[in-house]
Amino acid sequence: MDIYGITDIGCARQRNEDSIHWQALPGEQGFLALVADGMGGYDGGDLASRVAVSYFTRCLLSALETTTDFSNDNLRLILAEAGNLANTAVRQERLNHPQYPKLGTTLLAMLVLGDGFWLVHAGDSRCYCASGDGLQPLTRDHSLVQELLDKGSLTAREAERAPFRNMLTRAVGPHPQVQFSFAKHRIQPGESWLLCSDGLYNALPAPVIDYWMRSGKSAREIAAALVRESLRHNAQDNVSVIVLRQNHSNRSEQHGTFSATGG
Repeated sequence: MDIYGITDIGCARQRNEDSIHWQALPGEQGFLALVADGMGGYDGGDLASRVAVSYFTRCLLSALETTTDFSNDNLRLILAEAGNLANTAVRQERLNHPQYPKLGTTLLAMLVLGDGFWLVHAGDSRCYCASGDGLQPLTRDHSLVQELLDKGSLTAREAERAPFRNMLTRAVGPHPQVQFSFAKHRIQPGESWLLCSDGLYNALPAPVIDYWMRSGKSAREIAAALVRESLRHNAQDNVSVIVLRQNHSNRSEQHGTFSATGG
């Protein structure tokens, strides 16, 4: 697997509140990739995203190292436990930092094992699959705009300009319990995947993302091009991407963590 990620402050924000992490799993079992976007420009968003990524990763890796049951049911339980621990950790940081009363973050994780992968997410960070069929979203936003779109109360064009489009209906940190969405997918030949924060897809039209994802370039080159294009389109939020490609000859770094405080 060829995998690489980048996070950038964007063109308008005063700080980067996104955090990303990716790594090969021990024993060449698979790969883990995560994107977290600290909520809405609130103070402490960078802290929330870092804590969520760190605790989710540590909990998941610990469970995978000790389990002998890799059934779908058990893997879902392991992912749910990691998500719940991340939520508890962010809430604890709210208690530790009363100056950050609205501490919260999105969280999107992709766990690649064998011939399939799991997605777990809360919020509006997205995963896309690029293949011969084009670019397809594999996640559905947990947002007020998405709910209104689903009800037919808002058109796609109206959604692009809605002043409340950043309002989330699920996130890590604001509540004692968070309802994550889970999905299991089989890997198909020729597919590649993109994990990203809303700073990317709000800045770039889907055809531009599709073009670069299917360009045949390495994960590092694609990630760099997507961030570069988003900045050229005056990205108004932090921009984070992780690109995963199958069997590319130029393997990128197999581990990385980036946030506002560095790699």
